[in-house]
Amino acid sequence: MKPFTFFFIFIFSMHCPAQQYGKELDQYFTALTDLKNFNGNVKIAKNNILLLDKTYTIQDADKALQVNKNSKFIIASVSKIFVKYGILKLAEQGKLKLSDPLNKYIKDFPNGEKITIEHLLSHQSGLPREIKEYEKYDHLSLEKIIELAREESLQFEPGTQTLYSNVGYFILHYVIDKLSDKGYWNFIQTEIIKKYKLKNTGEFNTAQTLSDFAYGFSGENGRITPVSHTNINRFETGNYFSTTDDLYSFSQQLISGKNLRKDLVLKMFGKNSQLIQAGGRPGYRAYYYQDLKSGITFIFTSNFTDIPFQKVTEDIIHLLNGQSYTIPQKINKKAIEVPDEILKQYTGKFALEADQSQIFSIILEGHFLYILDKDGEKTKIYPESATSFFDNPKSEDGYQFLKGSDQQYHLIIISTGVKLNTKRIQ
Repeated sequence: MKPFTFFFIFIFSMHCPAQQYGKELDQYFTALTDLKNFNGNVKIAKNNILLLDKTYTIQDADKALQVNKNSKFIIASVSKIFVKYGILKLAEQGKLKLSDPLNKYIKDFPNGEKITIEHLLSHQSGLPREIKEYEKYDHLSLEKIIELAREESLQFEPGTQTLYSNVGYFILHYVIDKLSDKGYWNFIQTEIIKKYKLKNTGEFNTAQTLSDFAYGFSGENGRITPVSHTNINRFETGNYFSTTDDLYSFSQQLISGKNLRKDLVLKMFGKNSQLIQAGGRPGYRAYYYQDLKSGITFIFTSNFTDIPFQKVTEDIIHLLNGQSYTIPQKINKKAIEVPDEILKQYTGKFALEADQSQIFSIILEGHFLYILDKDGEKTKIYPESATSFFDNPKSEDGYQFLKGSDQQYHLIIISTGVKLNTKRIQ
């Protein structure tokens, strides 16, 4: 065999798996988009080889829904990556220690002697997911957020459990603001935006005009409609906008250790060597996945709510690891009849484990179950099996009732593909 022929075969064999992955990934997101379950940008790489970098737009929808490669999306809780980085940078600068108790920085904070900065970073502070009745606030100052956070009770002893807490990251935002020389936003701009050359990332609340901004949409009664302006301009830990290109560039530069000490970079990833952060709010979904062991980086930004989030994120990782997955398919659930004596077992009140202020009631009326949220909004649900129910036959979302060790049925709510456990309270 001639040397150049061997070289060609070698190079082809290197690229063939990447091409195959790219083809499968594109097929997956094309199918998802055709089902009107995705609209946005996706960037996926493995071992520094880019496998997919593409825009997907739902056809025959509002023109304002359409996006392009340069579109900027609100990334919601994906911004917590930048908050986490900011705290670790302050640690590198000697302005705090991760083992410091919270009351060192916020005097007389309830249980502040027990809660450490590291507890807040790892969602092990015991603080709840949300501030009570946070939905009624359009805007809150950092000072007001801390005032409200003081009123929250611990869900468990700090360091003993893990519970995702937006409240904890509001507090970290406040700590960065107080310990940095010129405040939170200047610090983030200096240490992240400028050093990492993120040209299309910023804080949406401070932007007067924003080119290529992707306005948010959601599905409602089979129609795709824009979300309200209140949902676009919300108080959060930064209310960032970004692009898949910027987030991917950040992921590649982060592991170099150029701008943050290597041991602190590893703190970003934790014990499992993964940095994973999902983001969502009405009109937007975003996802950041970076695994140092597998070499997989998976990022997407979307201006559309109705994505089967958990299925998509699990399927893509399975695909890239050579495990089984299923291409998205059209769903058409069929209702069956279930006797009232079975349905009665499911009635009661349930609180979300992740946010116990969210209370749901299940009632039985006219041989059908209804679910009521804390505002009293009533939704009829149909049995697909004796324990599985739905309100929209074309959606993967639904409701499941499982019998616990206490011999009572507990409710699982499946929303945008994410399973939310509840606890029976009545």
